[in-house]
Amino acid sequence: MRKKGYILIVTTIIIALILSGLLYATSIWLRTHATESTEIAQREIALYAAQYGINEMIYNLNTGTTTYTNGQSISYTTPSGYSYTATYYTGDTFGGTAYIKGVGTAGSFKRTIYASIIGGNPEAFKYCLFTQTGGYTKTNYGSYPTITMNNIPYPNYTYNQTGASLPNPDWAWYTNSANYPTNTFVQLNSTNRAYTLNPSNYSGKVVYVNYTGSRNNATLTINFGAGNYNVSILTNYPIVNIVWNAGTGNNNTIWTPIAYSSNTEYPIFLHNPSLTTQSKVTFNLTNTNNNNKTFTVRGFLYSNSPVTFSYGNAWGYLNINGTLFAKSLTTDLDYNETTFNYTKDYYNNPPPHFGSTSGFTYLPGSYREEY
Repeated sequence: MRKKGYILIVTTIIIALILSGLLYATSIWLRTHATESTEIAQREIALYAAQYGINEMIYNLNTGTTTYTNGQSISYTTPSGYSYTATYYTGDTFGGTAYIKGVGTAGSFKRTIYASIIGGNPEAFKYCLFTQTGGYTKTNYGSYPTITMNNIPYPNYTYNQTGASLPNPDWAWYTNSANYPTNTFVQLNSTNRAYTLNPSNYSGKVVYVNYTGSRNNATLTINFGAGNYNVSILTNYPIVNIVWNAGTGNNNTIWTPIAYSSNTEYPIFLHNPSLTTQSKVTFNLTNTNNNNKTFTVRGFLYSNSPVTFSYGNAWGYLNINGTLFAKSLTTDLDYNETTFNYTKDYYNNPPPHFGSTSGFTYLPGSYREEY
């Protein structure tokens, strides 16, 4: 009996040791599996946070709450509390208009992804005239209710008839002298309510007239006489008057922009007012010295304000050999004196660093992750 009792005790101890080992092994496995599950979950959450950041930036672009410049970032947290940083970059090499880098963090895991984006209204660059309001207005036009527009490469794109968001320039890029060749960019700072620019003094230059005052009616006057002008003009003055006086001779006026590359030009005129309540651009063509003469503007003009071509009692001619983007366009006393000729393909060769405020989405197939 004693022998049987001894065997029973030994057997019980052995079984207990085996069960203890199994329980320990199970505990280790469960803890390891839980750690692995947590790490997998964190990796996936980090990816979700990176994607969330990209989507947030696209949402901001589409709602117009923010216009991002190259290298600009946003950093927030997702609704569940995980952090992300999204950064906007121009110069995409995957076929997009730009790309966004998203970095998401969850626990000790960080994941970085990229997505090219397309959108806005690239079709706008096919038009002779593209306005935010859609169409144009003619007042006191006699027997000439329409503006002559010639567009050979895109004959159905003379002007947009319905309202649309204007593509917009990267203003910070355009007003940074570091982005131009040496001796090309000239910045003129002014607090004056009235400032006059004589473009003949800045041949071969990109001129930025920077208004640093606070008057909503501050006005920049740009005077053009007869002859040839090779200058691109940028300004944030609220009101701009472009005055043409060809003088008493027989010479016409030709205004051309500065080249950016072999097939791309800087805008010939870029107006982005710092104060917008009274902002506008007027082409003052009323001087009778302009009778039977032509003011030819060969380039891309942009203003996010209303633009007016005013002829008064003069009978001169304004040829826009390029494209005008504006909030709206009105011509007054225009007796078939305005002509748009789409002479440069801005759709395939747009001005540098122009974006859009709506319609952005992912470029299919461009999603990629950094490892």
